[in-house]
Amino acid sequence: MKTLKIIINIGLVLLLGGLFNACKQEVADSLNLNADVHVLAFKVAHVNGVVDNETGTITVLVPAGTDLSTVAPVIDLPANAVIKPASGVAQNFQFSTSSPVVYRVYNGNVFQMYRVTVKEIKAEITAFRIGNRTGIINQNDNSIVIYLPEGTDLTQLSPMVEYTGGAEISPAQGNYVDFSSPVTYTLSYMGETFSYTATAIIGEEPKQPLIIFNGENIAPQWADLGTAVENQSNNPKTDGINASPLCVSIVRNAVNGEGWHGGALWNENKVNIDPTEYSRFSIMVLKEVAGDVQLEIQSDGESNKDWLRAWYAEDHLGEWQELIFEIPENRTAIINNILVMPHEHANGQPMAFETQRMYWDELKALPKE
Repeated sequence: MKTLKIIINIGLVLLLGGLFNACKQEVADSLNLNADVHVLAFKVAHVNGVVDNETGTITVLVPAGTDLSTVAPVIDLPANAVIKPASGVAQNFQFSTSSPVVYRVYNGNVFQMYRVTVKEIKAEITAFRIGNRTGIINQNDNSIVIYLPEGTDLTQLSPMVEYTGGAEISPAQGNYVDFSSPVTYTLSYMGETFSYTATAIIGEEPKQPLIIFNGENIAPQWADLGTAVENQSNNPKTDGINASPLCVSIVRNAVNGEGWHGGALWNENKVNIDPTEYSRFSIMVLKEVAGDVQLEIQSDGESNKDWLRAWYAEDHLGEWQELIFEIPENRTAIINNILVMPHEHANGQPMAFETQRMYWDELKALPKE
């Protein structure tokens, strides 16, 4: 009898094991882990993007002047695959160079993520030198100014120019150029042309503004003052006087926000500005309510404090305004800390205040004139 029980138990174990393995095999058979989730083609208008399935990136170079705020890519996928956002649905690619738009391809039980950048074809002059003098390049208006020593013959100059790889430039490198009047340099690149106006001036170069923060290539991290700082905000208005894609922002509360809400450059992100060389600050601000913007300047250890104010005007609400702040004439202490309060007033002053996001950008120290 005991032997019979053992035989029965062994049989049950084998039966249950078989059932378990059968169920397991059935589940495994229902999973599709070999489905193709590669993007086959990604096209914007008539331009094919470069798809890198290994890194999960897609880059599309579109003609200069393309409206990147509303781009509807056409995407080819393997059989049974779907993609989100869907093919043909418009997306905003204005900031995709720094913040790529994420697409996900789903097929069977697998998916793949792609980071997509759509940017205009662009060629730039990145450096311009004559002898030991370096030109000042303004990429906003495609201008170059270079200051040369007294006695320089402007009619026989051979600049060294650095520019986007793969572009062709005219006048060509090594040629002598007459700079007695402004010279136009033209870059030809991928079927597009880009022009710069280069001007040579006899004399010493004036001291240039010191860029402290511009959100892109000069972007120290702002510390929180009373509220969280978003250090990489997308510019909400790039068609005004501040076209750069990134800025900094905070949300100010309508109930309990006070003037000291903002951001600070100090500690590891402190500055070193000599008020005997710089007399003013400029900063771009965008908000929905008029009122004072305040800069508080300090030396190390939060000493030697001064409070600078400028008015954000009613007639340009919701737009970027460039505000100028005068450093006190009698200040000699080095400026190490800069605190920005985009709305210095207590809530309700000087007018009703609603919870809102406020932005600032392009902080500069301006040299004495």
